Amino acid sequence: MKIFSTLTAQQATENMHSKSFNLRLIRPIATAVQAVVLVSLIFLSVLIAPAAPAYAQGAVLTPRQVVEYALTLEKLEADFYVKAIASTQNGGLANAPQPAKNAIASYGQDEAQHVVDLSAVLTALGGNPDAITIPANPNYNAILGRNPFTNLADFLLAGQYVEDLGVAAYKGQVQNLLAAGEAGKTVLAGALEIHTVEARHAAGFRYLRQTLLNADIRPWIRNQNEVIYNENRTGFPIPFSGEAFDGFATSDEVLALVAPILRP
Repeated sequence: MKIFSTLTAQQATENMHSKSFNLRLIRPIATAVQAVVLVSLIFLSVLIAPAAPAYAQGAVLTPRQVVEYALTLEKLEADFYVKAIASTQNGGLANAPQPAKNAIASYGQDEAQHVVDLSAVLTALGGNPDAITIPANPNYNAILGRNPFTNLADFLLAGQYVEDLGVAAYKGQVQNLLAAGEAGKTVLAGALEIHTVEARHAAGFRYLRQTLLNADIRPWIRNQNEVIYNENRTGFPIPFSGEAFDGFATSDEVLALVAPILRP
């Protein structure tokens, strides 16, 4: 089912094995500052802006539900990289340049750690991480309408879509966690920390596409056509249509996009 092809198609890994291709161009502190500014602006919009349209707010989730939602996405992302690593060893990505293989391995380690950490948080909140499951063989063909692991160009495009959506998904839960007050503070802090890593992954994919494939792309989002969610939000005092601010995606929107992948 071709669900993403209708949309036109760094934790820059700090422990990359290839020193000649260092993705540290996207600094962690820069992304963290952007995240803090975005949280402040969204909080301000809650206080001074007219009531936002219902579609912009999405489902109201408790902190525990936010963690369950995030863990679902992280388990899916971690599995995505497991499949990609297997393809670099004996599949369509076996001939990929070493910098791309290094990024795949590093990003996969990050996502696996996110699963471990979110599982611990969910347990602390009284939830059961083992109850959050994904299929053994998710339908990743749904991303582009074809197997994304058969060649480098398709994999990097699919990875960009996946990571950009992950970034937007975390931002989409800021209002829910702010509304939870003290109960949401710890989860919000952890979500922002993961969000910055996801943003660097997304920038890394874009940089790899730009440098290895000469794609007309930059490490940041320039327009709506580069992402698979609604980047240009209305009803907020934040100019999401500009390059200075990236948009967000609600849980309903994200789950609708990943639903075909979760059906093996």
